[in-house]
Amino acid sequence: MKTCPYCGSGVQNHQHHYYCGFCKMKLDRSEVQENGKRKNLFPQQHPTIEDAKKPTPELMKLSTVELLYLLKLARKERSDTYNNRYIFIQAMKQGAKEFSDAEQYTYKEYEYWTRKCFVIENILRERIGFIPKKINKEFIQNMVERMQQPVKDMNIQPPKKEVERVK
Repeated sequence: MKTCPYCGSGVQNHQHHYYCGFCKMKLDRSEVQENGKRKNLFPQQHPTIEDAKKPTPELMKLSTVELLYLLKLARKERSDTYNNRYIFIQAMKQGAKEFSDAEQYTYKEYEYWTRKCFVIENILRERIGFIPKKINKEFIQNMVERMQQPVKDMNIQPPKKEVERVK
């Protein structure tokens, strides 16, 4: 039976979507579950740095786990860009004026990646209530372990028929 991923109720099939009467909302076909199962929270594939370049409305559609991976990638990109810019600045201090354009380019890239980090951090803050300071292997592993903990299906047993009392 096709069920709502939020409440576990049966859903109605419409032409291009499903509808949950309990939640009073349309559901995309990809969201609908079977027999009260809960949504799988794991991404189909790991996001790439190209995914981080998506506009904010598209980033907002990604799962929290995907956003955590993207924040890790975006922070690395920002750090690498900053380090490159620092090298150009040091070279210019030594008199190498030919690096002026490269320094300006890396500044623009640094600003871009800093703003992308702000966007992803704020989406995560809205969802989980805080901005992760450091996203390392242990942080992600802990998150994965929590997500893999078994959860009950959303099934409610129908009422049992009253047993006739013997007089």
